[in-house]
Amino acid sequence: MAKLRPLLKNTNLETRGLTLSYDANKDGWNADAFHRAVDKKGGAVVVCTSRLGVVAGGYNPKGWVGYGEARGSIAAFLYTFNGGTDGNTLTKLRKVGGPGLAQMDMPESGPSFGADSLVIPLSEDNPKLARSKLGSYYERFEDGTNSLFGKDASVQLRDLKVYHGVYEEGEYIPFTDAEPFALS
Repeated sequence: MAKLRPLLKNTNLETRGLTLSYDANKDGWNADAFHRAVDKKGGAVVVCTSRLGVVAGGYNPKGWVGYGEARGSIAAFLYTFNGGTDGNTLTKLRKVGGPGLAQMDMPESGPSFGADSLVIPLSEDNPKLARSKLGSYYERFEDGTNSLFGKDASVQLRDLKVYHGVYEEGEYIPFTDAEPFALS
C-alpha cells in the first residue's frame, strides 16, 4: 500500500489509515463474499494482480452499497504498475467524460469501474476473470494502449484485495447509502 499512497493525495483517503476489507483468496472469489466485506464502508482502493504479475486497480471514492446502481464521481481513477522488470512505474488513469458510470455497483458482481474499464465480475463460472477496455470512461495510456493489462483485454487474477479507510466507532462514513437521483 505504501506505493499507492501518493495516488491518494487529494482524496477522501489521503490522510486516513487503510485496512484490508476483502481478500478474495481468504474471503472467497464470489460477489456475495465481496459485497459482505465492502458494502457501506465508504471509499476504497481495489488492488488486483494478474497471473502474469501485472498489478492494477482503482480508487472508488463512493464505495459500494450493493443496490444495483451506477455511482458517479470525477475523483475515481484507475492505476497500474508497469514499465521495466521492477514493476515500480506507477501510472494513474483519470475518469473521462464526466462523473457518470465511475462505478457500476451491482450486487451480483464484483468491482466494476465504468461499464468496461476494469470489470471483475466474480462470476461462478469464471471467478478470477478481469477485463479492461479503456477510453470510454477512463483515459487510455499515453501510447494508446487501451487495457490496464497491456496487450491483454482479459486476464486471470491470482489476487484481489480491497482496502477501506479506517473510521472511529460512531464516526460518519460518507457514501454508505444509495445515490440520490438528480432532479432538474
